[in-house]
Amino acid sequence: MALFDSAQSDSGSVEKREKSLLGRIESDLTIALKSGQTFERDALRFLKSVIQKVEIDSSAKLTDEQIISIIQKEVKKRLEAENIYNQAEKPDLAQNEAAEAKILQQYLPNQLDEEGIKAVITEYLTANSTGIGQIGPAMGKLSVKLKGRADMGLVAKILGEQIHNR
Repeated sequence: MALFDSAQSDSGSVEKREKSLLGRIESDLTIALKSGQTFERDALRFLKSVIQKVEIDSSAKLTDEQIISIIQKEVKKRLEAENIYNQAEKPDLAQNEAAEAKILQQYLPNQLDEEGIKAVITEYLTANSTGIGQIGPAMGKLSVKLKGRADMGLVAKILGEQIHNR
């Protein structure tokens, strides 16, 4: 699960270059295949197939940001399924969903905690006077700033609370 590949240049020196997110997923899939980690293998195979389907549908190679968006959707699906299975009192299925979500979350950027999100929102509100009727435009600007690093549902909740408390 390395982030860097070694490559030799013409002069013979070894350079480090960062792997793409898809390359990292494929590399980890190969490791899971070779080491017999069936659960990880299956989760990564499914993720890779979802990414490939989107690439085929769009007829374009996906960027890391687009892949992160796909992974976030898949993690959200797993967490929702885990919740449903827990409500249906099926803990074994809920555990599987939680484990898959954990595997997929490894490929997401570090997520901000609630305090980090509050700090970004407070900074935004200090710089921009925002009323209750301007939550939409504020969310648009905050989503660009926090894309991939925060749960946007939590951002909307905190933004609403902070605007309401002003």
